[in-house]
Amino acid sequence: MAAVLGVEIEGFVELALPSFGPPPGPGAVLLIAPFLVCFGGPFALVASPLLVLPTVSAARWAATRLTGRDVWWWVPVIASVVAAAGTAALGAAGDLGPGPSALGWPAGATLLTAAALVARRTALRGGRVRHVLGWGAVVAVAVFAIGTGVFATGLAPEYRPPRTDAAELSGSWTDGGGGTLRLDADGTARADGLTDHAEADGDDAEPTAAKYRCSGRGTWSRTEGESTTWDQRVWIRIEGCPGLDDPDGWRVGGTPDRLELTIGYGDPDAPDWYTLTPR
Repeated sequence: MAAVLGVEIEGFVELALPSFGPPPGPGAVLLIAPFLVCFGGPFALVASPLLVLPTVSAARWAATRLTGRDVWWWVPVIASVVAAAGTAALGAAGDLGPGPSALGWPAGATLLTAAALVARRTALRGGRVRHVLGWGAVVAVAVFAIGTGVFATGLAPEYRPPRTDAAELSGSWTDGGGGTLRLDADGTARADGLTDHAEADGDDAEPTAAKYRCSGRGTWSRTEGESTTWDQRVWIRIEGCPGLDDPDGWRVGGTPDRLELTIGYGDPDAPDWYTLTPR
C-alpha cells in the first residue's frame, strides 16, 4: 500500500515539475500495479523477518528494559535508528548522495514504522492486515481524487513547456561544460566544443573526452507542436557533429525565463539528456 501511495504522490509531483517529456502521471499506478504485486510481495516476505519483526522485538525489549512496560512509541524510535543505519551504510557504499540520503532516512523510518506498528498490533489483537488493505485502498482513491481536483481547479498548475518562436531560440547556448552553440536568425548554426553523447555512449566511454567534442557550421530550423508545446522541436545539422542531428530533434523545455534545449541519448526507454541553456 505504501508503494501504491508513493507512486500516486510522485505522479502528481511530476505533473507540476519541469521535465523533458510528458510525465506518466498518477495513473501510472494502474499500469505498474501488477509489478508492485509481483516484486513488492516477495520483498515484503523477505523484509518482514529481516527488518519488521526484529524492529518490533527490539522495541519491545527496549520498552520493557527502560520503562518497565511495552509501549508502542518505542517502535518509531527503533525504526528511526534502523533506517539511519541503513541510510548511512548505503551512503558510505557510494550509492546515495547528500540529497537522497536526506530524504532516504525519513522515508525509510516512516515506512518501517508503519509496517512495524501493523505487525505489533496484529500480534496483539489480530485482524489488522485486512483493515490496512481496505483503508489503504480508500486512502489511495482519496489521494487520486484530491490530487485530480487540485490540478483541475488550477490550485496547482500542470507544467507545460513554454511556447517559443525563432526569435526566442536565436542566440548563444551553452552546455555548462565549455561547449557552445550559436543559432542565428537566418537559419545558420555554429557549434564549438559540443559533446557528441551518442558516439560516446556507443563506445561506452567518458563523454567529456576531447575526441567526443565537435565543432562546425551548419543550419537549424524549428517546428511548432501540432497539438501541444511538448511537440516543439529544433532541428540542428552541423557538419562534423552527426550526433547533434537526432531523428527526434531537440526538445524545447525549461521555463519562459530560462529555456532549455535537450536531446536524449542512451537507453530509449530511460534516456539520459544533454541540455543546453541560453548563454
